[in-house]
Amino acid sequence: MMRHTMQWLSVVGGLSLSWALPAMAEGTPVDCGTVECEGIREVKALYQAELSFLQERDRYSLDLAEVGFAPAACADGTRAPVPGAGWVAGCHFAYRVTAMTGFPNSSYTAIAQGAAGTPAEGITLRIGAPSFNKINLTLERDGVSRYVGWDECLPAASFMCSAQQREGLRDIRHLFTAERAFLQEKDRYSSDIAEVGFAPLSCTDGTNAPVPDSTWVGGCRFIYHVDLTPSGFIATARAVSGVIAGTTMKIDETGSVSISSIPFECQ
Repeated sequence: MMRHTMQWLSVVGGLSLSWALPAMAEGTPVDCGTVECEGIREVKALYQAELSFLQERDRYSLDLAEVGFAPAACADGTRAPVPGAGWVAGCHFAYRVTAMTGFPNSSYTAIAQGAAGTPAEGITLRIGAPSFNKINLTLERDGVSRYVGWDECLPAASFMCSAQQREGLRDIRHLFTAERAFLQEKDRYSSDIAEVGFAPLSCTDGTNAPVPDSTWVGGCRFIYHVDLTPSGFIATARAVSGVIAGTTMKIDETGSVSISSIPFECQ
């Protein structure tokens, strides 16, 4: 059942929040070369490993080795000391799943702790979410915490415009897959996004983009809508925030994607 559903849902691991966040600060996204980015990149890899494991096994795992999460060591081969059993060591951080629940309300929480005596000392990353398609990713340093965006700490070749556009392209393709799967089951397409089971990922602070009416569904920076046509459907993703605000992406039943209204600075 879960594997069948996960074939077309654009989802994240449903995570449960089990900690009290300190006061939040807006902060500035960290530079890609900093130790903070090491932790951010590895926590994202942990999330992807757990999600892939869920899709295969219908469950998450407390055992990070079981899900295939293997953070990189330092260049000299050394790793951070681990606080105890259940932790996995990277270069400057140790990682652990702190809580997990099973199907049907599968969830987990995880933490990355900077090692004492390293540049990461005093840094803690936490990942969790209150519902199936919402996720919170925070970085805390010296008692000050901020949300971490999915487009932070991407490879140097990724600049802000393409990083933000990637959200819309990813989700509109998931919406296409959801419509095709719905067609196979019901012999029809649907303009009801909830009916086809599409649930775009929220921002990492748990918020979703505002929508003009109930026919739209909000992700983080994009909102989504489906129109039926005589031959099939046209799905629309429209950016409503960020440097790519105003960008519109469309995909039809053949999988053909078009992008328009791209801001000048992103052209």
